[in-house]
Amino acid sequence: MSSSSIRVEEETLAKLRVLSKDEKRPIGQIVTDLVKKYERDKFFKQMHEDFTRLRADPVAWKEYQDEALLWQGGAAVALRDEDPYYTPEEEEEINAEYARTYGR
Repeated sequence: MSSSSIRVEEETLAKLRVLSKDEKRPIGQIVTDLVKKYERDKFFKQMHEDFTRLRADPVAWKEYQDEALLWQGGAAVALRDEDPYYTPEEEEEINAEYARTYGR
């Protein structure tokens, strides 16, 4: 792992040293974890703002909810009007094989 130096305020460095000592981990590891947490928090904050903006538009919100329901139902909902994948004969053969294999 390569290393670099960064400038931080003395107060911040003192806090990092305390965390490092308390957690028995290098300061670099703590900084890495803090950056990851910051990025995660920033992502969820942006997502929350985007959903707030989406909810403010009733038409867009309804479209989003309709699409979410489609995904929630799985592929079966989206494919309900499609022709069956198997012919009735193939389905019968599959069911018979299943019954032989699993005793049902």
